[in-house]
Amino acid sequence: MKRILIAGTHSGVGKTTITAGLIAALRRRGHAVIPFKVGPDYIDPGFHGAAAGVAAGNLDSWMVPPDQVLETLERRVPENAVAVIEGVMGLFDGRKGMGEVGSSAHVAKLTSTPVILVASGAKMARSAAALVGGYVNFDQQLNVAGVILNHLSGDSHYRLLKEALDEHLALPVFGYLPKETKVAIPERHLGLLPSAEKAALGELFSSLADLVESNLDVDAILKAAEKAPPLPKPEKRVFPEDTAPALCRIAVAQDKAFHFYYPENLDLLRAYGARIVPFSPLEDPGLPENVQGVMLGGGFPEMFADLLAQNTSLMAALQSAVNDGMPVYAECGGYMMLARELADFKGERFAMSGVFPGRAVMRGKRRALGYVEVAGAPGNYLLPENETCRGHEFHWSDMQDVSSEPLYLKEPAKEPVGEQAKNCLGSYIHLHFLSNPGVARRFVEKCAAYGKNGGEHEDR
Repeated sequence: MKRILIAGTHSGVGKTTITAGLIAALRRRGHAVIPFKVGPDYIDPGFHGAAAGVAAGNLDSWMVPPDQVLETLERRVPENAVAVIEGVMGLFDGRKGMGEVGSSAHVAKLTSTPVILVASGAKMARSAAALVGGYVNFDQQLNVAGVILNHLSGDSHYRLLKEALDEHLALPVFGYLPKETKVAIPERHLGLLPSAEKAALGELFSSLADLVESNLDVDAILKAAEKAPPLPKPEKRVFPEDTAPALCRIAVAQDKAFHFYYPENLDLLRAYGARIVPFSPLEDPGLPENVQGVMLGGGFPEMFADLLAQNTSLMAALQSAVNDGMPVYAECGGYMMLARELADFKGERFAMSGVFPGRAVMRGKRRALGYVEVAGAPGNYLLPENETCRGHEFHWSDMQDVSSEPLYLKEPAKEPVGEQAKNCLGSYIHLHFLSNPGVARRFVEKCAAYGKNGGEHEDR
């Protein structure tokens, strides 16, 4: 399998720009490119997926077991495609200061993937060799195939740094990007502006491809990807060999306001017998016909609160479905839409579905960021009390006046989080189903059971 991992010395060094540009350049050359992202993230993968024309997979070695990191690569990458993986933070930054789990280096070693290190050469000369050399020599088990320099002043600056690197390191230099590229990806409070909201993406990706082709040795990068050894085989797989027959249809919110999903979660639901039916809470007057469950992912409902509030028929349909016992699973932004109200950054309040009694309130600073592991609270049909599931949370709002029935107990302190009402489950936590496949299986089974008890179903 041809594959390469784009890592950085630290966050903000230009990994996402270079990764998206490389994907666009390879695709323009006629290559099939399958993108991936290390770490808990939805926004960067959204850009890479848009650039590649196929959803970007997630490779996180803390949220999921090592075998499932391998299984994800194995399942998603066809024989003739190129896997382009963007790392997370700095090359060796993982969940904790001690240990490599969750880091780009850990994923590269698990998957035997060559690494290209992106380093900023701003305001540097010979010191760049010491910087890069430190990363290259920190872990001798890592296969660093080369380096890309970023934020340089021009060709003369590049020659100065390359001479130092050539003198001290036997490491290919694949080129550089100037500090002024005239190509920018807009940002907002959770990071980059999501690709689902960005107009003229084709123009952006064309500019990024031009930038990469003009400044980097794409042929040499492709050869490095081709030299990747065979992908190690996972000892344990969680996806069934054969997809189950259709058991239910699940409505999945997918529009500008709601689009944060790990593709592996949706794939696992499909494998267990769910048929995914996309719908738009912004535009559709109600839920799709003939569905036996609803999944509301994260996103930016706060940026579209007025439009969501205007869609009173959809809010009523959600309330009615919950009252009827339909299984509903909501994460973060989807959870906010299930509240009684949503207060935006200006303090303006908007009516939501009212499934849960609280108010989601946007704050001026981040409320939570990081990995989480949860056990099920009593009554949670997805996650029993004696099991755990891993995921992450990242949000700028909090929920006021939550109901008395928590959904999870957050480890290690057993802190109650989330809410449940009838068969409706909501919290700020984004679960990765590959950390506990039983979560996906139980949701499909619950939706199928609802269908047998009155909700029609037909495989179509």
